[in-house]
Amino acid sequence: MSRLTPESIRASQAELPPIGTVITELRRQDPYIQQEQHRYRSPRGFQHWANHLAYAALIEAGAEVMNELADPIGFWAATTCRWARILGAPPRFLAPELAEAFRRTPSPRLDDELPQVLPCFRLMLPDGALFTEDRVPIPVVIVADLRAMADWLPAEAQRISGISCVGLALDGTSYLTRHSFQQIGERQPTVEDLSHPAWQWDEQAVQSTNQRMEGLAINALLVQLYQPELLTTGPAAKVPSGKGFSAGSADDTGTVTPQGPVWIGKDFRLDRTPRAPSEGTTAATSSSVSRRPHWRRGHWHTVLHGEKRQNRRMQWFQPVYVGLS
Repeated sequence: MSRLTPESIRASQAELPPIGTVITELRRQDPYIQQEQHRYRSPRGFQHWANHLAYAALIEAGAEVMNELADPIGFWAATTCRWARILGAPPRFLAPELAEAFRRTPSPRLDDELPQVLPCFRLMLPDGALFTEDRVPIPVVIVADLRAMADWLPAEAQRISGISCVGLALDGTSYLTRHSFQQIGERQPTVEDLSHPAWQWDEQAVQSTNQRMEGLAINALLVQLYQPELLTTGPAAKVPSGKGFSAGSADDTGTVTPQGPVWIGKDFRLDRTPRAPSEGTTAATSSSVSRRPHWRRGHWHTVLHGEKRQNRRMQWFQPVYVGLS
Protein backbone atom coordinates (compact mmCIF):
# COMPACT_ATOMS: atom_id res chain seq x y z
CA MET A 1 0.00 0.00 0.00
CA SER A 2 1.37 3.40 -0.97
CA ARG A 3 2.05 5.94 1.73
CA LEU A 4 -0.85 8.26 2.50
CA THR A 5 -0.41 11.92 1.68
CA PRO A 6 -2.74 14.94 1.86
CA GLU A 7 -2.69 14.93 -1.95
CA SER A 8 -3.79 11.30 -2.20
CA ILE A 9 -6.55 11.88 0.34
CA ARG A 10 -7.87 14.87 -1.60
CA ALA A 11 -7.77 12.84 -4.83
CA SER A 12 -9.84 10.04 -3.26
CA GLN A 13 -12.48 12.26 -1.68
CA ALA A 14 -14.84 11.81 -4.62
CA GLU A 15 -14.92 8.07 -3.90
CA LEU A 16 -15.94 8.50 -0.27
CA PRO A 17 -19.57 7.96 0.79
CA PRO A 18 -21.64 11.03 1.76
CA ILE A 19 -21.03 12.21 5.31
CA GLY A 20 -24.67 11.55 6.22
CA THR A 21 -24.31 7.90 5.25
CA VAL A 22 -21.18 7.54 7.37
CA ILE A 23 -22.87 9.09 10.40
CA THR A 24 -25.91 6.83 10.02
CA GLU A 25 -23.72 3.73 9.85
CA LEU A 26 -21.72 4.79 12.89
CA ARG A 27 -24.91 5.29 14.89
CA ARG A 28 -26.08 1.86 13.80
CA GLN A 29 -22.88 -0.10 14.37
CA ASP A 30 -20.65 1.64 16.94
CA PRO A 31 -21.04 -0.12 20.34
CA TYR A 32 -20.20 3.01 22.35
CA ILE A 33 -22.81 5.09 20.53
CA GLN A 34 -25.37 2.32 20.95
CA GLN A 35 -24.71 2.37 24.68
CA GLU A 36 -24.54 6.13 25.21
CA GLN A 37 -27.13 7.47 22.77
CA HIS A 38 -29.88 7.59 25.40
CA ARG A 39 -27.85 9.15 28.22
CA TYR A 40 -28.78 12.64 27.05
CA ARG A 41 -31.38 14.10 24.75
CA SER A 42 -30.51 17.32 22.96
CA PRO A 43 -33.12 20.08 23.31
CA ARG A 44 -34.75 21.43 20.18
CA GLY A 45 -32.38 23.59 18.16
CA PHE A 46 -29.21 21.61 18.98
CA GLN A 47 -27.42 18.77 17.23
CA HIS A 48 -28.88 15.37 18.10
CA TRP A 49 -26.79 13.82 20.86
CA ALA A 50 -26.23 10.53 19.01
CA ASN A 51 -25.22 12.41 15.86
CA HIS A 52 -22.60 14.32 17.85
CA LEU A 53 -21.20 11.07 19.22
CA ALA A 54 -20.96 9.77 15.65
CA TYR A 55 -19.12 12.87 14.40
CA ALA A 56 -16.69 12.62 17.32
CA ALA A 57 -16.17 8.91 16.58
CA LEU A 58 -15.45 9.77 12.94
CA ILE A 59 -12.73 12.25 13.93
CA GLU A 60 -11.32 9.83 16.51
CA ALA A 61 -11.11 7.08 13.90
CA GLY A 62 -8.74 9.25 11.88
CA ALA A 63 -6.02 9.22 14.54
CA GLU A 64 -3.96 6.51 12.85
CA VAL A 65 -4.20 8.21 9.46
CA MET A 66 -3.22 11.58 10.92
CA ASN A 67 -0.28 9.97 12.68
CA GLU A 68 0.86 8.36 9.41
CA LEU A 69 0.56 11.73 7.70
CA ALA A 70 2.73 13.27 10.44
CA ASP A 71 -0.07 15.78 10.98
CA PRO A 72 -0.14 16.68 14.71
CA ILE A 73 -3.15 18.98 14.23
CA GLY A 74 -5.38 16.16 12.99
CA PHE A 75 -3.90 13.76 15.52
CA TRP A 76 -4.52 16.29 18.31
CA ALA A 77 -8.17 16.66 17.31
CA ALA A 78 -8.62 12.89 17.10
CA THR A 79 -6.92 12.40 20.47
CA THR A 80 -9.15 15.04 22.07
CA CYS A 81 -12.25 13.21 20.82
CA ARG A 82 -10.92 9.95 22.26
CA TRP A 83 -10.07 11.58 25.57
CA ALA A 84 -13.54 13.13 25.80
CA ARG A 85 -15.08 9.70 25.20
CA ILE A 86 -12.97 7.90 27.80
CA LEU A 87 -13.46 10.71 30.30
CA GLY A 88 -17.22 10.78 29.70
CA ALA A 89 -17.07 14.52 29.00
CA PRO A 90 -20.57 15.92 29.61
CA PRO A 91 -22.52 18.16 27.22
CA ARG A 92 -23.35 21.74 28.12
CA PHE A 93 -26.10 23.39 26.10
CA LEU A 94 -25.45 27.08 25.43
CA ALA A 95 -28.67 29.10 25.20
CA PRO A 96 -29.04 31.35 22.12
CA GLU A 97 -29.31 34.61 24.09
CA LEU A 98 -26.14 33.91 26.04
CA ALA A 99 -24.35 32.89 22.84
CA GLU A 100 -25.24 36.32 21.44
CA ALA A 101 -23.85 37.99 24.58
CA PHE A 102 -20.65 35.93 24.33
CA ARG A 103 -20.14 37.13 20.75
CA ARG A 104 -19.99 40.63 22.22
CA THR A 105 -17.57 39.65 25.02
CA PRO A 106 -13.87 39.27 24.13
CA SER A 107 -12.01 36.44 25.84
CA PRO A 108 -9.89 37.61 28.79
CA ARG A 109 -6.29 36.75 29.51
CA LEU A 110 -5.99 33.48 31.42
CA ASP A 111 -3.12 31.94 33.35
CA ASP A 112 -2.23 28.85 35.38
CA GLU A 113 -4.27 30.12 38.32
CA LEU A 114 -7.44 29.14 36.46
CA PRO A 115 -9.14 26.45 38.62
CA GLN A 116 -8.52 22.99 37.22
CA VAL A 117 -11.97 21.56 37.92
CA LEU A 118 -13.37 21.13 34.39
CA PRO A 119 -10.96 18.84 32.52
CA CYS A 120 -13.26 18.52 29.51
CA PHE A 121 -16.81 19.29 28.35
CA ARG A 122 -18.75 19.32 25.09
CA LEU A 123 -20.12 22.77 24.28
CA MET A 124 -23.36 22.18 22.38
CA LEU A 125 -24.14 25.29 20.34
CA PRO A 126 -27.59 26.44 19.24
CA ASP A 127 -28.42 26.39 15.54
CA GLY A 128 -26.74 29.26 13.71
CA ALA A 129 -24.26 30.13 16.46
CA LEU A 130 -21.05 29.15 14.66
CA PHE A 131 -20.09 28.48 11.05
CA THR A 132 -16.86 27.73 9.21
CA GLU A 133 -15.48 30.17 6.66
CA ASP A 134 -17.40 28.10 4.07
CA ARG A 135 -20.68 28.52 5.97
CA VAL A 136 -20.70 24.94 7.25
CA PRO A 137 -22.27 24.76 10.75
CA ILE A 138 -20.08 23.85 13.72
CA PRO A 139 -22.65 22.57 16.24
CA VAL A 140 -20.25 21.28 18.93
CA VAL A 141 -16.90 22.36 20.37
CA ILE A 142 -14.99 20.01 22.66
CA VAL A 143 -13.21 22.12 25.29
CA ALA A 144 -10.28 20.55 27.17
CA ASP A 145 -7.87 21.75 29.86
CA LEU A 146 -4.42 20.88 28.55
CA ARG A 147 -3.04 20.59 32.08
CA ALA A 148 -5.22 17.52 32.56
CA MET A 149 -4.65 16.25 29.02
CA ALA A 150 -0.89 16.74 28.74
CA ASP A 151 0.06 13.05 28.59
CA TRP A 152 -2.34 12.46 25.70
CA LEU A 153 -0.92 15.05 23.32
CA PRO A 154 1.73 14.65 20.61
CA ALA A 155 5.25 14.97 22.00
CA GLU A 156 5.81 18.33 20.33
CA ALA A 157 2.65 19.70 21.97
CA GLN A 158 3.24 18.57 25.55
CA ARG A 159 5.05 21.79 26.39
CA ILE A 160 1.85 23.73 25.65
CA SER A 161 -0.48 24.72 28.47
CA GLY A 162 -3.87 26.35 28.22
CA ILE A 163 -7.34 25.50 26.97
CA SER A 164 -7.82 23.50 23.77
CA CYS A 165 -10.93 23.86 21.60
CA VAL A 166 -11.85 21.33 18.90
CA GLY A 167 -14.79 22.27 16.70
CA LEU A 168 -16.61 19.48 14.83
CA ALA A 169 -18.14 20.77 11.58
CA LEU A 170 -21.00 19.04 9.78
CA ASP A 171 -18.86 18.28 6.73
CA GLY A 172 -16.59 16.05 8.84
CA THR A 173 -13.76 18.54 9.24
CA SER A 174 -12.37 19.61 12.59
CA TYR A 175 -11.03 22.96 13.79
CA LEU A 176 -8.39 23.23 16.49
CA THR A 177 -7.27 26.23 18.46
CA ARG A 178 -6.04 26.91 21.95
CA HIS A 179 -5.74 29.60 24.57
CA SER A 180 -2.17 29.58 25.79
CA PHE A 181 -1.65 30.55 29.42
CA GLN A 182 1.64 32.14 28.32
CA GLN A 183 0.19 34.28 25.53
CA ILE A 184 -3.58 34.50 25.30
CA GLY A 185 -4.93 34.47 21.79
CA GLU A 186 -1.90 32.70 20.28
CA ARG A 187 -3.35 30.66 17.44
CA GLN A 188 -2.47 27.16 16.36
CA PRO A 189 -1.53 25.77 13.96
CA THR A 190 1.61 27.70 13.11
CA VAL A 191 4.03 26.89 10.34
CA GLU A 192 6.93 26.61 12.75
CA ASP A 193 5.76 23.76 14.94
CA LEU A 194 2.43 22.07 14.30
CA SER A 195 0.76 22.71 10.95
CA HIS A 196 1.09 20.34 8.02
CA PRO A 197 2.43 22.35 5.04
CA ALA A 198 0.70 20.20 2.41
CA TRP A 199 -2.86 20.91 3.52
CA GLN A 200 -4.53 23.61 1.48
CA TRP A 201 -6.37 26.08 3.71
CA ASP A 202 -6.94 29.80 3.90
CA GLU A 203 -5.01 30.76 7.03
CA GLN A 204 -6.75 34.10 7.52
CA ALA A 205 -10.23 32.61 7.07
CA VAL A 206 -9.49 29.68 9.39
CA GLN A 207 -8.15 32.06 12.03
CA SER A 208 -11.42 33.99 11.87
CA THR A 209 -13.38 30.78 12.45
CA ASN A 210 -11.06 29.80 15.29
CA GLN A 211 -11.36 33.20 16.94
CA ARG A 212 -15.15 33.02 16.98
CA MET A 213 -14.99 29.45 18.27
CA GLU A 214 -12.57 30.44 21.06
CA GLY A 215 -14.77 33.30 22.18
CA LEU A 216 -17.79 31.07 22.70
CA ALA A 217 -15.80 28.25 24.31
CA ILE A 218 -13.74 30.30 26.76
CA ASN A 219 -16.68 32.42 27.87
CA ALA A 220 -18.71 29.24 28.42
CA LEU A 221 -15.88 27.77 30.50
CA LEU A 222 -15.59 30.88 32.66
CA VAL A 223 -19.33 31.10 33.28
CA GLN A 224 -19.29 27.53 34.60
CA LEU A 225 -16.42 28.40 36.93
CA TYR A 226 -17.51 31.82 38.15
CA GLN A 227 -21.20 32.40 37.34
CA PRO A 228 -22.82 29.09 38.40
CA GLU A 229 -26.17 30.81 38.81
CA LEU A 230 -26.43 30.69 35.01
CA LEU A 231 -26.40 26.86 35.05
CA THR A 232 -29.67 24.93 35.19
CA THR A 233 -30.51 21.26 34.69
CA GLY A 234 -33.58 20.18 32.78
CA PRO A 235 -35.58 16.99 33.31
CA ALA A 236 -34.10 13.73 32.07
CA ALA A 237 -35.65 12.16 29.00
CA LYS A 238 -37.54 8.91 29.28
CA VAL A 239 -35.78 5.91 27.81
CA PRO A 240 -37.53 4.62 24.66
CA SER A 241 -39.01 1.20 25.16
CA GLY A 242 -41.30 -1.39 23.75
CA LYS A 243 -42.63 -0.41 20.37
CA GLY A 244 -41.81 1.56 17.27
CA PHE A 245 -38.85 2.05 14.98
CA SER A 246 -37.00 4.32 17.43
CA ALA A 247 -37.58 2.18 20.49
CA GLY A 248 -34.51 1.13 22.43
CA SER A 249 -33.60 -2.38 23.45
CA ALA A 250 -32.31 -3.74 26.71
CA ASP A 251 -28.84 -3.92 25.19
CA ASP A 252 -28.56 -0.23 24.24
CA THR A 253 -30.50 1.42 27.05
CA GLY A 254 -30.16 -0.77 30.11
CA THR A 255 -26.60 0.22 30.96
CA VAL A 256 -27.10 4.00 31.14
CA THR A 257 -29.15 6.29 33.33
CA PRO A 258 -30.71 9.16 31.37
CA GLN A 259 -29.55 12.57 32.58
CA GLY A 260 -31.18 15.94 32.15
CA PRO A 261 -29.52 18.52 29.89
CA VAL A 262 -27.35 21.07 31.68
CA TRP A 263 -28.05 24.50 30.23
CA ILE A 264 -25.74 27.50 30.26
CA GLY A 265 -27.97 30.56 30.40
CA LYS A 266 -31.35 29.00 29.61
CA ASP A 267 -33.20 31.86 31.35
CA PHE A 268 -30.69 34.54 30.40
CA ARG A 269 -32.01 37.48 28.40
CA LEU A 270 -29.71 40.02 26.79
CA ASP A 271 -30.95 43.48 27.73
CA ARG A 272 -31.53 45.36 24.49
CA THR A 273 -33.06 48.43 26.15
CA PRO A 274 -30.97 51.49 25.16
CA ARG A 275 -29.23 53.02 28.16
CA ALA A 276 -28.09 56.60 28.50
CA PRO A 277 -24.32 56.98 28.22
CA SER A 278 -22.38 57.83 31.36
CA GLU A 279 -21.55 61.45 32.16
CA GLY A 280 -17.93 60.90 31.27
CA THR A 281 -18.87 59.50 27.90
CA THR A 282 -21.26 62.38 27.26
CA ALA A 283 -18.60 64.96 28.08
CA ALA A 284 -16.05 63.26 25.90
CA THR A 285 -18.35 63.27 22.90
CA SER A 286 -20.08 66.62 23.40
CA SER A 287 -17.87 68.31 20.84
CA SER A 288 -18.14 65.52 18.28
CA VAL A 289 -20.91 64.07 16.17
CA SER A 290 -23.45 62.14 18.25
CA ARG A 291 -23.05 58.39 17.99
CA ARG A 292 -25.85 56.10 16.99
CA PRO A 293 -27.09 53.50 19.49
CA HIS A 294 -24.47 50.77 19.76
CA TRP A 295 -23.32 47.84 21.85
CA ARG A 296 -20.65 48.38 24.48
CA ARG A 297 -18.75 45.12 24.67
CA GLY A 298 -18.93 42.87 27.70
CA HIS A 299 -15.79 41.98 29.62
CA TRP A 300 -14.37 39.85 32.41
CA HIS A 301 -12.80 41.61 35.37
CA THR A 302 -10.96 40.28 38.42
CA VAL A 303 -12.70 41.30 41.65
CA LEU A 304 -11.79 40.84 45.33
CA HIS A 305 -14.13 39.01 47.68
CA GLY A 306 -14.28 37.05 50.92
CA GLU A 307 -12.93 37.95 54.34
CA LYS A 308 -10.91 41.17 54.13
CA ARG A 309 -11.36 40.92 50.35
CA GLN A 310 -8.25 38.79 50.03
CA ASN A 311 -9.63 36.30 47.52
CA ARG A 312 -9.73 36.95 43.80
CA ARG A 313 -12.30 35.76 41.31
CA MET A 314 -13.41 36.72 37.83
CA GLN A 315 -16.76 38.39 37.21
CA TRP A 316 -18.59 38.87 33.94
CA PHE A 317 -19.93 42.30 33.04
CA GLN A 318 -22.55 41.91 30.34
CA PRO A 319 -22.67 43.82 27.06
CA VAL A 320 -24.67 47.05 27.34
CA TYR A 321 -26.76 48.66 24.62
CA VAL A 322 -25.98 52.37 24.74
CA GLY A 323 -28.42 54.96 23.39
CA LEU A 324 -27.74 58.24 21.62
CA SER A 325 -24.94 60.29 23.12
